[in-house]
Amino acid sequence: MSKIILDDAFRNHLLSSYPVKPDHLDHLLEDLGEYFSLEPKEFICRRHNELQKDGLRNKEIYNRIQNELETRLFSTPSLSIRQIRRIIYG
Repeated sequence: MSKIILDDAFRNHLLSSYPVKPDHLDHLLEDLGEYFSLEPKEFICRRHNELQKDGLRNKEIYNRIQNELETRLFSTPSLSIRQIRRIIYG
C-alpha cells in the first residue's frame, strides 16, 4: 500500500480549505495512494470483477477497461482487448 505524503504547507492548505479533520485527510490519502498504486494487472482484474458485479457483459467490460487504462497513469504501453482478456483469464 502506498501513502501519499504531503508537505506541511500543502497539508495545512487542504485542512483549511475543506471541511475535513486531520485523521480523515490521512485516511483519504491512504485510500488514494492505494488506488493509484495498483499495477495494470491488479487494476484490470479488480475492474473486471467490479463491472461483472454491475451486470456488464465481457465485451463491454473489455472495451471499458481498455478506455480506462488510457486515462490512468501506468508505466505500460496500451493494451489490446486480447491482452486484457489474457490478463484476466490467463
